[in-house]
Amino acid sequence: MTTHAAGIEFVLDDRRAAGSRGEMLLPAARRAGARIPSLCHVDGLEPAAACRVCLVDVDDGRRRRIVTACDLPLREGLRVRTTGRKLDRLRRSVIRLHLARAPASREIQELARRFGVEGTGGLRIPDPAQKCILCGLCVRVCGQIVGAHALGAAGRGAHRRVAPAFEEDDARECIGCGACSWICPSRCIEMEPIAIERLRARWGEQRACRYALLGLTPGALCTHDYECASCPVDHEMFDRAAGRHPAFLLCAGRGKP
Repeated sequence: MTTHAAGIEFVLDDRRAAGSRGEMLLPAARRAGARIPSLCHVDGLEPAAACRVCLVDVDDGRRRRIVTACDLPLREGLRVRTTGRKLDRLRRSVIRLHLARAPASREIQELARRFGVEGTGGLRIPDPAQKCILCGLCVRVCGQIVGAHALGAAGRGAHRRVAPAFEEDDARECIGCGACSWICPSRCIEMEPIAIERLRARWGEQRACRYALLGLTPGALCTHDYECASCPVDHEMFDRAAGRHPAFLLCAGRGKP
């Protein structure tokens, strides 16, 4: 059993596990070896329970229910099952909804293969080329981590989509940091190239490094015409971030994981 400071013990698929007080179930369960799928969870972002794929069967001693694991706080003595006939049936139904919404998403296609989902079960596919799964990760990283709030949700129901703030075509709030492109599981975000072209039109001291705009290299200017892939600063930032986008380096100063 894994132990943690100020830990909480719970039962995961008939095995004892532990997590930290205040922690949500999903990261604790994954750390204990559970393969719970999720499309909208990234450590460091507030949980949104948008994709509904991380369903688990939970018994807290008072009642048993099926809930999303990403936004369920750990409690002492919680009993959790990650598989089961009803649970698997519900999860497959959710995946079919995602397939109908974003049939061109490789992430959804792989998830469907993993859980044996073939087709949408008769659900209409509005756009066969659609990749966006409406996970909201791009909106949340831009608002919660970067602080630019350049992206938001627009429309309702089947017409819901991610769009630049106030649906402005030039997305002036975007600083070109690339966090939204990095975090998008479907690789369908195009905010970064638009912002980079706008930054290239600047001159002299207005040509701030995008990591200066992000707050990681205050005062630094771009000397590589925003060809970030060939810039040593970009390489250093990604090395420091250790597999994450450099924007998450901002979390350390805000007390986030």
